[in-house]
Amino acid sequence: MILEYFSYSGIQSFQKCPAQFKYRYIDKIYKKDEGIEAFMGKRVHESIEYLYEQKMGGNTLSYDNLLKYHYSLWEKSWHDRVAIVNKQILPIDQNKNIKLWKKYAAFYFRTGENCLTKFYTMNQPFNDNVYANEYEIDYFLDDQGEYRIKGVVDRIDVDQSGNWQIHDYKTGKRAYKQSEADNDMQLGLYQVGLEKEQENFKTITLVWHFLQQSKENIIVRSKRSRDSIARLIDKTKKNIDEIRTRYKEGKPFEAKKSMLCNWCYYWEECPKQDGPNPYIGQIK
Repeated sequence: MILEYFSYSGIQSFQKCPAQFKYRYIDKIYKKDEGIEAFMGKRVHESIEYLYEQKMGGNTLSYDNLLKYHYSLWEKSWHDRVAIVNKQILPIDQNKNIKLWKKYAAFYFRTGENCLTKFYTMNQPFNDNVYANEYEIDYFLDDQGEYRIKGVVDRIDVDQSGNWQIHDYKTGKRAYKQSEADNDMQLGLYQVGLEKEQENFKTITLVWHFLQQSKENIIVRSKRSRDSIARLIDKTKKNIDEIRTRYKEGKPFEAKKSMLCNWCYYWEECPKQDGPNPYIGQIK
């Protein structure tokens, strides 16, 4: 069977570019390359995770110590395969302005700090009924064990009445419209997994924290109907079937060229690219 399990990120990768999906999930070509946006987002997620771990251990982390922790993560995790894609820095050539690149790295660092500032301000003193941080789900969509799904949930809360909340932290520039939240695959799949684990739940609410929005982070909530969940399961199965059929029948996983290629790290493998991704390795 192709792949032991599937994830939201894997299915999303296939939808955006089947070739990229093949390189990563079938050929298992792993690279440490990453975009600055993803790098920044990981550091913010890790900082919030640490904040709640401390709280669950009886220690309320101060704002200053949260920022210090974020800084230490950034310093410890930084590497020279981080890519910054920005038109203002083009073209990239032998005379590239290293100071300008470092300035943009600092811009993203400050953006991460601002996200944490907004989150801290709006959520202190962090008395949420946290069930788990960075919680791994692993379940089958079907009773026959043919559609295995795995994922990691940013945070899960639950109160004494059995009302659950699935939280997701977003550091991108754009917030969801309500219709987008109501049809989001990622948290919908997390809800399916949680329902299979916690059969006696009363309600489940999906909660997105858009940390880069305006002066305060925007929170969007969604509750799924049974019909909505059923449609999500059916759609996910069809996506998985499409991937399996293409693989079994030897059909190509074609490359789709778009602006998203600038954030892709398989240029050496891709037939539609010539040479390595020029945005990688610009900051030492």
